[in-house]
Amino acid sequence: MITTKNITKASENLNVSQPALTKALKQLESDLNTKLFNRSKKGVSLTEAGEILYEFTSATFQSFGNTLNVIEQENEKGGHLYIGATTTNFLEPILPILQKFKELYPNVKIEIVLEEIEVLEKYSRLGKLDILIKNSYEELKNFQNIVSFDIQDCFIASKKEYAELENKTVTLEELLNHYPFVLLSNITHGRKNFDAYLRSKNITFKPTYEFNSYSLCRELIRNGFGIGIGNPIHYQGKEFIILKTDFSLPKRVFNIGFIRTSKNACLNDFILLLENNLIIKD
Repeated sequence: MITTKNITKASENLNVSQPALTKALKQLESDLNTKLFNRSKKGVSLTEAGEILYEFTSATFQSFGNTLNVIEQENEKGGHLYIGATTTNFLEPILPILQKFKELYPNVKIEIVLEEIEVLEKYSRLGKLDILIKNSYEELKNFQNIVSFDIQDCFIASKKEYAELENKTVTLEELLNHYPFVLLSNITHGRKNFDAYLRSKNITFKPTYEFNSYSLCRELIRNGFGIGIGNPIHYQGKEFIILKTDFSLPKRVFNIGFIRTSKNACLNDFILLLENNLIIKD
């Protein structure tokens, strides 16, 4: 109105009705107990008191406007969704959820970190953890489980080097006594699961090859260096055989949940996607 000198034009610029604006201006003058506007046929102008008020408040409103612009720009940029995992088996079950989430929040950067539970606990304290995928036996404060899923590890072999095993059902004794093994080290969850199973059978076993690198183990298995163990979803290529056995390793159970202390604005939508797209384990 300062620039238009006309209440009707000012009301149009502010997207309010002219009577409502007139009422608000009169109420302001009443509250301050002073005249702020001179009204004449030439239009509306500020009184001396009005000019003083305008001088002191315009900077405040400008600062407020700048603040809103910063907030709007940050919203356009998006933010972060922090996902932590203690296992390499986490991606396959949540990949569809990640894809749908990116459609909802194209500007949100998804950051995924694979670490031990003790390290992820520190991330949660720093506010850098929203979603966690972990083994069921691992504990973390403020973790709220949403869904659980199983992984059934299987024995894998090179189709080229162990073709005789493709249509054969083998026993544990036959595997351990007649074939070399390529396994991940005993610090990995799958290996720990296998070792625990052998201990339950009072079996002492040392693999032929043992590495910390999943990719190296997979390559050696593919080239026939020995039998491997792992999540069958990772060995679907035509180079591999998923062996048939007369026994099964214990299933590994994983939990997917959120950190209750997370203040991430888009976390609830991700949780809803999890609940609607993953089967909840009884």
